[in-house]
Amino acid sequence: MAKRRFRLPGIQDLSKEQEDARALPMEGQHLIVGGPGTGKSILALLRARRLAQEDTQYVFLVYNHLLNESSRQLLDGKLVSNTWNKWFMDFYEDIIKESIPKLPPKGRSKWQEIDWQTVLEKLSAIDPEQRKLTLIVDEGQDMPPEFYQSLVNLGFENFFVMADQNQNLKDGLNSTRQDIANSLAIKDERNDSEVIELKYNYRNKYSVARLAREFYTGDPASPPPDLPSMSIKSVKVPLCYGYADQDFKGLIRRILKTADLNPSKLFGILTYNNEDRKKYCNALIECNVKLDNPKPVINTFSSSERNAISFDQGGILVINAQACKGLEFDTIFIADINHFSNYSA
Repeated sequence: MAKRRFRLPGIQDLSKEQEDARALPMEGQHLIVGGPGTGKSILALLRARRLAQEDTQYVFLVYNHLLNESSRQLLDGKLVSNTWNKWFMDFYEDIIKESIPKLPPKGRSKWQEIDWQTVLEKLSAIDPEQRKLTLIVDEGQDMPPEFYQSLVNLGFENFFVMADQNQNLKDGLNSTRQDIANSLAIKDERNDSEVIELKYNYRNKYSVARLAREFYTGDPASPPPDLPSMSIKSVKVPLCYGYADQDFKGLIRRILKTADLNPSKLFGILTYNNEDRKKYCNALIECNVKLDNPKPVINTFSSSERNAISFDQGGILVINAQACKGLEFDTIFIADINHFSNYSA
């Protein structure tokens, strides 16, 4: 497999606003707000590395498993991390000595949300204990307000939270900037040293950053980042491939040939659901097409199919769109985009 550029920027690569966030005191409650490409995840990982260097206990919490794996690889596997849901349920069980209460599943889904009302009632009955463990939370807007309230009730005092409420995953189960600030007792003033706004998109070129701005909700609590300078070379018009059912194999060959031209790049195929995900993954694996390089590695990931993913290698990764948050690909294919007309995640 061809190697891919996948590394954490050094401190010397940070901007002034990013350095201000990185240099925040090691203790206390800190909230970093910024849009896509402003470097929130980078700052969270740099905070984790700094805490490790100072031999300070921490845990890095993210929303999903794939982002957790990507984050670990950026720190060469030396990251103490977990998904927030798994970590919190295990911690609750260790403290309360019983399984975390859950609500009944809705509809045909087997998924059960945490019963936060009962959780908070249980925690209110115990004496909080001062806990030195620092909690670094990436994509913090995707955790519910009760999560932060529970952590404070448990005695946690040191938080480093990255958030952008324009990027919520589930309506009704997320936290606003104000929710997080209130729960952690942060004075949310625009010039307060404990809340820092990142205002510039450093990661994307103009065309991608401009597209991301279209998803800005207009909420001033999470302002859109400033656009990078426009370069004619950076502007690429997205291509839409149409195909009839009998031409599906031709589309698969086109994807493989595109990947063959760039063996050191990671291509993401985002699908609407597991049915589409399996259809594309199986077709890519089974397709025999003449290529100039060895056939790219085809991989997939889901809640029930957790394969090992190497983000520092080129290849093709097929995942549902819900799992792509926080990840970085060199090229993206949105598979069967017409299926996304009812997408509400």
